[in-house]
Amino acid sequence: MKLIWGMTGTGYVLQESIDLMKELQEEFNIDLTVILSKEGAAVVKWYKKWLALIEVVKKVKIEKTPNIPFYAGPLQLGNYDMFLVCPVSANSVAKIVYGIADSLITNCIAQAIKGGQIVYIFPSDQDIEPIVTSRPDGSPLVLKIRDIELENIERLKRMEGVLVISDFAEIKPLIIEKFLSET
Repeated sequence: MKLIWGMTGTGYVLQESIDLMKELQEEFNIDLTVILSKEGAAVVKWYKKWLALIEVVKKVKIEKTPNIPFYAGPLQLGNYDMFLVCPVSANSVAKIVYGIADSLITNCIAQAIKGGQIVYIFPSDQDIEPIVTSRPDGSPLVLKIRDIELENIERLKRMEGVLVISDFAEIKPLIIEKFLSET
């Protein structure tokens, strides 16, 4: 199974994502490519997770432009079995719901949807209650989610071609289900 995993500029569930990537590759021999927006790469490095990520995943690509590295076309044509974007920042969600495709991740999402593919998205800012995430030093950080962010999540849920994942724990079963249907 070929899985492309996009990440944008948020530290939410960052370590959990890397841990899940490792599990999936070890347990299911999934062919994994990780693509990072410029901000996604900056956040991974700021949280000091870069080495952990590249130790776990062989193919990690960072945005140079919205089309470089070139994944939008292969995604549009269905050359990957699954496109997951996790975590997705509130900024990227806003761009997606308003059709702004000016980053590698938002462009890939737009093109995949245009090609009739399903995009699985786990946004960081989707809970009514404040979320507890972590600072780069590991200490807790409580964030209040603004009304505009919650409104954008609702818009995202109504978009054709998008499946919004509401709980990180749902991601592994979704991937396994997709993997089993492919084998």
